[in-house]
Amino acid sequence: MTTGESLTLLDHLRELRERILVSALAILMGTIACYAVYDKIVVILMKPFLNLHGSPTTLYVNSLFEGFATKMHFSIVAGVILTLPVHLYGLIRFVLPGLSSSEKRVLGWALFASLVLSVFSVYMGYFYFIPAAVEILTGSDFVPTGVGVLLNFNQALFYVMNFMLYSMLTFQLPIVLEILLYLNIISRRTLLRQSRFVIVVIFIIAAIVTPTPDVVNQLFIAVPLLLFYFATLALAYVFKFGEG
Repeated sequence: MTTGESLTLLDHLRELRERILVSALAILMGTIACYAVYDKIVVILMKPFLNLHGSPTTLYVNSLFEGFATKMHFSIVAGVILTLPVHLYGLIRFVLPGLSSSEKRVLGWALFASLVLSVFSVYMGYFYFIPAAVEILTGSDFVPTGVGVLLNFNQALFYVMNFMLYSMLTFQLPIVLEILLYLNIISRRTLLRQSRFVIVVIFIIAAIVTPTPDVVNQLFIAVPLLLFYFATLALAYVFKFGEG
């Protein structure tokens, strides 16, 4: 019996090693792909900064190696993000044998909802939240008349990228919460009773995940999360999740 258990453990370790190698290879390929199309991606991401308040805007680099460092850093991070489905698939294949059929169905719906929320958060962030935040933060309400705006290329690029990434990850919280309710790890009654504290926590999370400490971006993250939080509780009520 000991030998069988040892072999089972070794099999799991081998499989884990293979999953890690596949993920590492995927990241390498994704990084190379993002490096190859770097200029095209930058044009898309920099769009909210190129016509501030109706005037053409120029972004600047502040050191000799900033352009090189930015390109390498961006390519690696974008490669990881691009290959997230590969990592997620490997994780699911590693964990899936231990799940029941009903849990597999819930996981499938959770992945679908996760994809929908990810697309929603990226779409809203790129087309609405980021342009609005950039216009507000560089407008006369915060920048006095007669003061010019000199924007750094690296900071602007990663501002857009980080905002979309953090909002995408943060918008997965309703999925996690719904799964916890389904597994009866937490109850609806508890969540409703602690709603005041949850609201505070959501604003703290929004403050942490926003790339810069400004109230505008925090509200763009916090308000939709609050709506999704109560929508999650309503959905749990309909399907009788978290009764305990």
